Amino acid sequence: MEVEDRSERAAARASAYLYGDVLVLAALIALEPSDVASAKGLTYVLGTTVSTFVAHVLADAVGASTRSGGRVPTATLLHEVRDAVPIASAGLGPAALMVLALLHVWTPTVALELAVLVTVLRLAVLGWVVGRLRGGRPSLRTFVAGVLLAVAGAGAAVLKWWLTH
Repeated sequence: MEVEDRSERAAARASAYLYGDVLVLAALIALEPSDVASAKGLTYVLGTTVSTFVAHVLADAVGASTRSGGRVPTATLLHEVRDAVPIASAGLGPAALMVLALLHVWTPTVALELAVLVTVLRLAVLGWVVGRLRGGRPSLRTFVAGVLLAVAGAGAAVLKWWLTH
């Protein structure tokens, strides 16, 4: 894989990772524990995750089509789908925690708090993830960047929640 192509793929995956986590976090902060107890929360998080994944792949396919003159090769489409996987992974942890609440492993309040924590932690480690995708090593600088990104991502999620609820 060429260095430029690897850099493009890393950028696409980092973008999807951030986008997925911010939207899942916005979905989570809009929920109440009673939503988690009734499975409404699970449906909301999975709906946000799936619709964001599909929209992201569609948008990237349109972009690829525009760059290539109208036709998207299958290999390019597969790259777009693979690059969007971090969006799907953003919702899996919170969804699993909500399923465990539905199974009475813990309370809906604990599940919701853990889901928010998991998502914020994913944002906080994004600096390290980006460094790894670039082929670099984690450092204090990438850690601090991740923490700042978590703060910015949480701010974006709160803004989305505030504007839409």
